[in-house]
Amino acid sequence: MNIDDTPTPARPRLSRRWQLRAVLAVALIWLAPTLACGSFASRPTPTPTAPIVDASATMQPTGPSGGPVTLETPILPVVTDTPLAEPTATFTPTPIPGTALAVGESARVIAPDGVNMRSEPSTSAELIRYLPSRLKITIVEGPVDGEGYRWWRLDDGEGNVGWAIENDGESDTLSPQLGEPEPVDRSPRVGERVRVTMSEGGQLSVRETPGTDATIVTRVNPGLEFTVTGGPQESNGYTWFQIRSDSGDVEGWAAESDNVERWLSPLE
Repeated sequence: MNIDDTPTPARPRLSRRWQLRAVLAVALIWLAPTLACGSFASRPTPTPTAPIVDASATMQPTGPSGGPVTLETPILPVVTDTPLAEPTATFTPTPIPGTALAVGESARVIAPDGVNMRSEPSTSAELIRYLPSRLKITIVEGPVDGEGYRWWRLDDGEGNVGWAIENDGESDTLSPQLGEPEPVDRSPRVGERVRVTMSEGGQLSVRETPGTDATIVTRVNPGLEFTVTGGPQESNGYTWFQIRSDSGDVEGWAAESDNVERWLSPLE
């Protein structure tokens, strides 16, 4: 037998197998903790959550003996909105008729000697007319203060409008108190009541037509009252008005005055 033909044992193959087994064993030993824990990656650190504190709960400190200390909870002031006062409308009350002079109201001239009516509220203004005592007028404007007087603009009911003073410095010249209807010194108007104001002892002639030569119907005494139904008519230097009694028994024409004394005076 040839020595070269003798088979050689397979030692290198067996050695490699065992080497693989050894490597596998070491790998299993190294991987065992990883497989058991799952991963070697670092886990996130949990953030601690602050405990929920009940706002209504008040921590009570302890006193020297260890017992609770009573704390007084301060009472906070309640803030409220103070409402602003609403402005109150002011107004000038309208005087009761007959208590004060006022625009649109009637008044009466009470100065014993009457009062002047002027074009402007001034003592130097043009004189329009003389307003006799007891005349009833209507206030249309005022008052205006000037030259130490209080002025009112008046309508005399006869087409004249002007200014007159309320007081002459000693007494009132105009009054809001009308009182009972009184005879006034002015010409009558149709539809008005008139009173015979002839001097005591005289009589007023009532005629069929205007004129001193007309037939006399009757003569009437002072103080009697009539209603004006017609006129005025001018005749023989007089101004005539047709008058009628309430009963209708007297009806005719009478002269209003002789330019000195008024015989027929309207009632206001």
